[in-house]
Amino acid sequence: MIQNHSFEHRVERRAPRQRTLKAGRIAINELTSTFEVLIRDMSQTGARLVMSDVYLLPEYFDLIVLNPNTGRRSRTHCQLVWQKALVVGVKFIRDDLPVKLVPDHLG
Repeated sequence: MIQNHSFEHRVERRAPRQRTLKAGRIAINELTSTFEVLIRDMSQTGARLVMSDVYLLPEYFDLIVLNPNTGRRSRTHCQLVWQKALVVGVKFIRDDLPVKLVPDHLG
């Protein structure tokens, strides 16, 4: 009998990711350049983002997220871990800094 073995690419995560469908923005150049992304899943340590167009992202940037429950925006510093066309994996860089609030005109 022939057995089929499926080998899955497994990524070890520090924290489990929750599926989500949130709107966000990537901000670069000290918030002078921003563009919209869709947050597909998120954990305490990182996220998977989907961009509307292919952009070559820098190694570090900020992710702005609107909390639909409170209407407040938060900004978290991120490191690019991987990018495959429109899909991006990021790691949150905490540096023990509080989450920065974002002015309304950037949301």
